[in-house]
Amino acid sequence: MDASYKSNSFNENLVDQKDMDTNSGRNSSDSQPPTPPPPYVDGFNCKYENNATVINVKEETVKNGSILAMDDSEKDPMFNEETDAPTLKVERQGLIYKVSESPPVHLLFFFCFQQCLLCLKSSIKSTMLVSEVMCARNHGEFKSLIMSMSLLMSGMCTFLQNTVGFRLPVYQGPVSAYVLPLVVLLDVPQYACPDIHTYYNQTIGNVSEVSEVVIKDLYFQEVIVPRFLQMSGALILAGFLHMFVGLTGTVGFLLRFIGPITVIPTILLIGINVYTITYKFCSTHWGVSLFTAGIVLILSLYMDRWNMPIPLWTPKKKFHIIRFPLHQVFSMLIAATVGWTTCVILTNMGVFSDDPNSPEFFARTDNRNDVIHKTPWFIFPYPGMYGTPGFDVGVFSAFLTATIGSILDSIADYYAVARVVRVPSPPVHAMNRGILVEGFMSMMAGFWGAAHGTTTYAGNIGVIGLTKVASRIIFQLLGIMLMVLAVFGKFTSVLITIPYPVVGGLQVIGFGIFLGLVFGNLQYIDMNSTRNLAIIGLSILWGLIIPYWSKLNGDDVIQTGSDHADNFLKMLTRNPNFSGFLIALILDNTVPGTLKERGMLIWQGGNDEEGADQDENLEEGREVYDIPCLTRILKKYRISSYIPFLPTYNPKQTKKAN
Repeated sequence: MDASYKSNSFNENLVDQKDMDTNSGRNSSDSQPPTPPPPYVDGFNCKYENNATVINVKEETVKNGSILAMDDSEKDPMFNEETDAPTLKVERQGLIYKVSESPPVHLLFFFCFQQCLLCLKSSIKSTMLVSEVMCARNHGEFKSLIMSMSLLMSGMCTFLQNTVGFRLPVYQGPVSAYVLPLVVLLDVPQYACPDIHTYYNQTIGNVSEVSEVVIKDLYFQEVIVPRFLQMSGALILAGFLHMFVGLTGTVGFLLRFIGPITVIPTILLIGINVYTITYKFCSTHWGVSLFTAGIVLILSLYMDRWNMPIPLWTPKKKFHIIRFPLHQVFSMLIAATVGWTTCVILTNMGVFSDDPNSPEFFARTDNRNDVIHKTPWFIFPYPGMYGTPGFDVGVFSAFLTATIGSILDSIADYYAVARVVRVPSPPVHAMNRGILVEGFMSMMAGFWGAAHGTTTYAGNIGVIGLTKVASRIIFQLLGIMLMVLAVFGKFTSVLITIPYPVVGGLQVIGFGIFLGLVFGNLQYIDMNSTRNLAIIGLSILWGLIIPYWSKLNGDDVIQTGSDHADNFLKMLTRNPNFSGFLIALILDNTVPGTLKERGMLIWQGGNDEEGADQDENLEEGREVYDIPCLTRILKKYRISSYIPFLPTYNPKQTKKAN
């Protein structure tokens, strides 16, 4: 069937629809919607017709077989659909691949690689921060090992999280929040990195009498390794506490007090850290960063309604053309490739500075070639590589703060990804299991020596929203890919050389989309309530004031008589999202307000009547959170309904038993 025939058929349907409405005297909203023009031939097993969101369009906007879609915000407020004009139903495309669907094999690699590009920047950033805290800035081989450990832990946690954990498509990556508080500790004399030559003179003798290699090796053994072991031991304990929260079902208890009003200001205040990190990447060359971000915007948003014609040849249909939104699905990958190629051209033309002290130096594609040569072909990290883990109270206090923030961020991310992939709000057992897996892998990261925990990454959720590809198997394969990259050191080192401005451009779009999604939580609460608006506003304001006050007063801001207590409290007060969270939590649970007004009923998904209107456009049901093989077995045993992290957990039955 050719395109002209389909277009004529569609026009005839519209004419018949108008005749039906005129003869019957009824609104067109009571009749069957017209058959929309097919967006593309189903050559990739993607069915937009079955995954569509229905919107209303005025009948007068249908001319010459074309449809102009109008959202409610575009309509005249004085226009009455029932009396002024009939309406037609038009379909807007939904997800290309649902959570439980599997894309064709030939597309899986590209989907995984696109997500992998977004993941690498987090591992690079965390590796650099960990190296600074461990005083290993000039130890390239040790950085490569830390990078390998980071990718290995991220891959293992991502695979487990999507297979037996939360079960929605999420990427579990390194948490810079575990390391950022330690950067503050570097200002404290006992944690400051000593100069390598000064340290040798103080411990051994005259530095001029020995080679640089001996000095570097001594510094590594006496300074870097002890810090490495201290961070490993502290992370093991912090990870165990993280895991304990999910193991005991404390997440469900927390949700009695943590709702949309608490989460909204908390996640928005993360932008205080996000924009500074994104700025560092983009500032290496704003032109390339904006160019990369612009490509993503054009392909994924401006061309959202257009389907690319793709010529194909098959033995059955011979040469033919299909229509598929390839540009949207691979928008991030296309932008990264074009941005990287642009940097190669500009580097060869001598546009970027070759001065290592210039920001443009990191936009060059040849500035890190030595990393490729120095990295071994295969890296096999294993627990206990440098000895038995140690412990430090100051480091543990920093990790404990990060653990609290990580749990809170993950809960918010779980709701965000559920909205993006259009499934019901996550049940308590899924969140308990997700936090359990996160904590377990953070503890394993301590044993391996990655020196950071893992958490759900916001940027990858934004990519799902842009590409409309939400398949769980993509993220399972992503986890396997990251584990493979962790072993093949040479291939990893090549990906590390991605220019910084390209990473910055991708980061702008990914985090920008996610921060916008945070505002979607406002739909759950009563926006006409002065109570709700006041709490959100005050939480954001104090979340900015408290860290500013703490930094302005320096190290003397808190003096309890204990250095460990001072460091711990300073880290808490200098964390914007923790300050905003604490204010919002206190106000939301003390200022009078109904559960419906606070959005707690729909947020928790515990009331079917209230949750019925949460989202009329769900693609799948709560079965996406189950573990198919395990769930069937557990249903045979009643005791499984009392275990908080199992798919058969029933909170109501547990309450009756108590």
